Amino acid sequence: MKHARALLAAFLLTSLVALPAAEPDPIEPKPDAPARPASRARRVLYNFDGDSCFFSKAGSKGPVPVNVDDLKTLMAEVAYDGSRVDTILVCINAQVMYYPTKVGTMRGALSTPEERAKWPASEKQRFANLKAFFDSNVDPYAVMLSEARRRGREALLTFRMNDDHGNDFLQTQFKRDHPDWRLGTVQYQGRDALDFGRAEVRDYTFRLLEEAVRRYDCDGLELDFNRFPNFFKDGTTDERVAKMNSLVERVRKMLDAVGTARGRRLLLSVRPPSNYGRTPPTPETARLLGCDVPAWVQHGWVDFVAVSEFLFERGDLPIEAWKTAITAVPVYGGIECTRGGGQKNLTAAEYRRAATNLLKSKADGIYLFNFFTSREEGPNAYEPPFEVLQELGR
Repeated sequence: MKHARALLAAFLLTSLVALPAAEPDPIEPKPDAPARPASRARRVLYNFDGDSCFFSKAGSKGPVPVNVDDLKTLMAEVAYDGSRVDTILVCINAQVMYYPTKVGTMRGALSTPEERAKWPASEKQRFANLKAFFDSNVDPYAVMLSEARRRGREALLTFRMNDDHGNDFLQTQFKRDHPDWRLGTVQYQGRDALDFGRAEVRDYTFRLLEEAVRRYDCDGLELDFNRFPNFFKDGTTDERVAKMNSLVERVRKMLDAVGTARGRRLLLSVRPPSNYGRTPPTPETARLLGCDVPAWVQHGWVDFVAVSEFLFERGDLPIEAWKTAITAVPVYGGIECTRGGGQKNLTAAEYRRAATNLLKSKADGIYLFNFFTSREEGPNAYEPPFEVLQELGR
């Protein structure tokens, strides 16, 4: 989705996203939240987007075929001996699902032959690679999760709660059937995002999450509310919070049921919504968007939180505010891969500085997003600074 990222960056640089008006203080969470097991130490959490890792690999200068050995190499690059990466998250959706799904729509399934002919080379190669995997009865996402766990890393699914990229290969039958259930009509401004004010949308999202968790042998699930941080057309803050609370609680209960059947507890983590870079994300601004993260923690639903900016690294995450609001579980600080303009991705030195600042702010560890995207640049592709993974984190 390189072209989509460029368009999105241009939009974000030239517009501001208004936040809802302030509302009364949050309703106090239940005092009888279930006991949460002691959290494991996590120094670095690494997010794979489930996208470019299926058309690029080490040394490639353009979209290339990818096989099972290449997927295992992806894990070796980040989970090598001495690496401080303790947790690996694998993304499996962007409105569409990235695997054959009975609940939703698989990526690219609704694109016409004319649309497919116009796909960028990266999407054509990705589609061909995924088709080859699944036609051979190999689930590449299961391979990644299994290899991460074999290397002793925690392996979670990460689910984009309301992706708004809107490319034709990200179109779903659900949105086509219910165009009035979208948040808007303009790309990146809600045209391809869903209104969580509707019970039908929340139920559809839950069923996608349940399908993914039951399909994959994972250690848990991340709800990524930062892709994209927009969920409701209207309603008061308390109304939005109550509706999102009901979804998060339902997901927690589903994870408990699946975990019980598997003989272990499945984790639930969240990446709170940012403000598209308009202002730094805080617990208060997240709540205005419907996500009362401190209450989720106090209810016992969430095992850890990863706070991030949107798209650009700004170096001003208010980790202290999050740590004040959330004391029962770890709070990790995210590093975005670019500052915008100039070099595509941060250098090793820039990653080190960003991580040092987050740890000084009392972040419990470092969360990396889009670390690998320098490989998307075709003839200008270059390797990410994998060596810093043995230096970041506590």
